[in-house]
Amino acid sequence: MERKGHEEGVSMIEVHVPKLFPTLSIRDTLTVEKWYVEENDVVQPGDLLVSLETPPGFFDIPTPPSITVPHHVTQILVAEGDQARLGDLLIRLEPYSVNEQA
Repeated sequence: MERKGHEEGVSMIEVHVPKLFPTLSIRDTLTVEKWYVEENDVVQPGDLLVSLETPPGFFDIPTPPSITVPHHVTQILVAEGDQARLGDLLIRLEPYSVNEQA
């Protein structure tokens, strides 16, 4: 579900479409039903990020378990109503610092 990247020394979290059920394959398309967050929002551990529609039903995707401190949403890559496949990048998050408040 997540992969970490390093961009200018910052640890970024990338959330990809996870294998939501055993028969989900790369050929299956899922629809981004609803984003619970927007770019620049601050998310907490356990917050819901997105709802994906699949043939068996809807699945809510929370922040990854590795997030133990607040993060901010830097980029949403798939819009509501658009389709995605297993492994597609959905959203990027970076650690949030109180110093970032303007």
